[in-house]
Amino acid sequence: MEKILKYIVPSEDKIVKYGQMNEKLLLELKMTTSLYSDMQVVTNYYDNEDDPYFNNWTDIEGMGYGWVWMRYEEKDWHKMMSQMIGEEVKYLLENEDYTLYFVYENEKIKTYHFVELGLYRKDVIISFSNEELWY
Repeated sequence: MEKILKYIVPSEDKIVKYGQMNEKLLLELKMTTSLYSDMQVVTNYYDNEDDPYFNNWTDIEGMGYGWVWMRYEEKDWHKMMSQMIGEEVKYLLENEDYTLYFVYENEKIKTYHFVELGLYRKDVIISFSNEELWY
């Protein structure tokens, strides 16, 4: 676990908690959407069977960028991102036994990072801030 922590958590961030994903943490994640004005979901897919450590696809959705937001007016972006995170929580629950979580933060951003180790590896990184996020 220490090896994973060094790889995943940025050096400027402080680890808050980590472990095997559970329902309680996902409920906390859903509730966190109401505490911040800006949200972002980054999903990294590692589904190349010949090279399981190769990140062959990254999807980034945020407030005003990505694909999902284009169907919504700016006044609805927060609601849309909250719903998107809720949908991600449903998916994560289906893979609870194969998923690790890491919660880390710095003075501006709180991050929930999920590493799914099921059929293929997938990282879901959900960040919250009261300032504009853009990575």
